[in-house]
Amino acid sequence: MEVVAYVTIMIIAVVVVVGLIILNMITTLINAIVTTLLITFLVIPASLLMMLLIPKIVYANRGFKLESKYLRLLYFLSTFIVAGLGITKALIRLKDFEELRDFNIELELIANEVYLGKDLDEVLHYVASITPCKSFASLLTTIGNVSKSGRDVLPVINYLIDNYFIDIRSRMEEVIDYVSILSEAFVVIALIFPLIVSIIASTSTLAPFGILDPYVLLIITTLLIVPSSSLAYYILVDYVMSVVQL
Repeated sequence: MEVVAYVTIMIIAVVVVVGLIILNMITTLINAIVTTLLITFLVIPASLLMMLLIPKIVYANRGFKLESKYLRLLYFLSTFIVAGLGITKALIRLKDFEELRDFNIELELIANEVYLGKDLDEVLHYVASITPCKSFASLLTTIGNVSKSGRDVLPVINYLIDNYFIDIRSRMEEVIDYVSILSEAFVVIALIFPLIVSIIASTSTLAPFGILDPYVLLIITTLLIVPSSSLAYYILVDYVMSVVQL
């Protein structure tokens, strides 16, 4: 009887130990599966999305950078026309100024195409179709139409300068509202979200079979979400503020 009892106790002990080992393996497997799913459905798609969006963001960011220098270009252009230069020579002269170096791609293209003997209105319409700066594109299209009709360009440029100030005023109001929304979103993501994750992590340690290891949650939050939200906030604010930078 003592041998049977001893063997029974040993079998029960072995079963318990094996059960605990299997349970630990299952929990580890679930954690590994959840982590893999997070990486598969969050990190990898986010990385691919960023790879697709980076060229578009760079293109749009250059447009906002040109937008901030657009008024300076208008003043230079109007000064040349008042001084008696024709619109073609005035546009070509713009590329020689260091203050307008951000427009070099478009201005060099205009100068090269004009030197090749192409019509100015066709060149300006083509450059307007590829530049990321909407105001500059509108200027080139308008000048192309005016030069083709043979009218004076100076009144049109003066009108564009006056209209630009009105447009800037309205955009400043939009930017202020947008930055306030971004600030509120950043506070929620960078401050409140880690607090929620900490609560989830602390409560998951009390549960016998946590779905996700609390350390994994803390690592994801600390190394991925908070830095990403901070970087995204900085990029978006800089991106938006460049709209009204003069």
